[in-house]
Amino acid sequence: MSQVTFSQRMITKLIDWLLALLGASILLWFFVTQPVMSTVTNNTNQIANTNELKRHVQLLTNGYAPRTINYDNLNNTADYIYQEFARVGIPEYQAIHTLSKQYHNVSLQLGPDTRELYVIGAHYDAEDDSIDTEGNASGVATLIELARHLALNNDKLNIGVILIAYPLSLNQSDNRINTGSYFHADSLKRMNKKVRLMISLDSVGQDNSIAAFERHPYKFMDILNPSKANHLYMVGRLKDFKNIRQLKRVFNSTSALSLNSHTLFESFNKTQSSDHVNYWNQGFPAVLISDNLEKGKLEKNDTNTEIKDRLDYVKMAMLVNGLYQSVIKTSTGAADRTLLAQRSRNKKVNSLVR
Repeated sequence: MSQVTFSQRMITKLIDWLLALLGASILLWFFVTQPVMSTVTNNTNQIANTNELKRHVQLLTNGYAPRTINYDNLNNTADYIYQEFARVGIPEYQAIHTLSKQYHNVSLQLGPDTRELYVIGAHYDAEDDSIDTEGNASGVATLIELARHLALNNDKLNIGVILIAYPLSLNQSDNRINTGSYFHADSLKRMNKKVRLMISLDSVGQDNSIAAFERHPYKFMDILNPSKANHLYMVGRLKDFKNIRQLKRVFNSTSALSLNSHTLFESFNKTQSSDHVNYWNQGFPAVLISDNLEKGKLEKNDTNTEIKDRLDYVKMAMLVNGLYQSVIKTSTGAADRTLLAQRSRNKKVNSLVR
């Protein structure tokens, strides 16, 4: 009788452990992938011009290459981005002084001049010396096209939006404080600005049919969040859970392109070589949007097709559309909170005066 009782207790404990493991797995899946049940409800016709996106990529990968640590090419690239931004607004250079040379961030601020800001950035240097590698031309092209459409709807923005292109990404610089994103994040901190969310665009728009791009540094992530036909990875920290979930909800409800979010502890990410990290270090919420979460990327000699020709420009247009809608739809709430906070401060001041 006691033997039967012991067996029953062991079975009961085993069931309890299995239920606990199942519950922990569900919580892990929820916090890491942040599933949203939203479906595309808006008109999914893309606002971005695929021909313009392709034009930018081809110019950057041919006319302004190699975009390595080379004074003329990097500064010529900065001038090109400045001229494109100048078509829709008033851009600015931010000088970056290194021991040997001077480089420039190129930024464009749209919307009102508020303390709270959105920041969307992409580095314009390329790690490879050859002229036919994509580097991050896709991220820069997306940034320029997004600027055009946000500028056309500038009156809909209730908080400031900074679009910025950086030289000297973390893959190019041996010192974090020499990178363009470090200079910009540091300047925002010194000006006492508040960043609603920073979005780093790094290697976007790759054709999902190319198997070599379907690599994740943590293989179990592919089980938690399997790839879809049109998708990008979005990586952030657990402490930015709320910001990431809001972005994902709006993005996935307005764009046919799906964001597969991976939310992990900061030390657990293998994405420390992207520009969003410099905003983390200043205490700002930030995410990385990319096709590639591993440093190793598809090389030119892996196939006879040039890397820049492996981009899916329709997918890039979907990204522009999703980012545009996300900024437009979420900026209102942020501005309302800023206004309420200001009114609260005014009430306190008035009460003290009385």
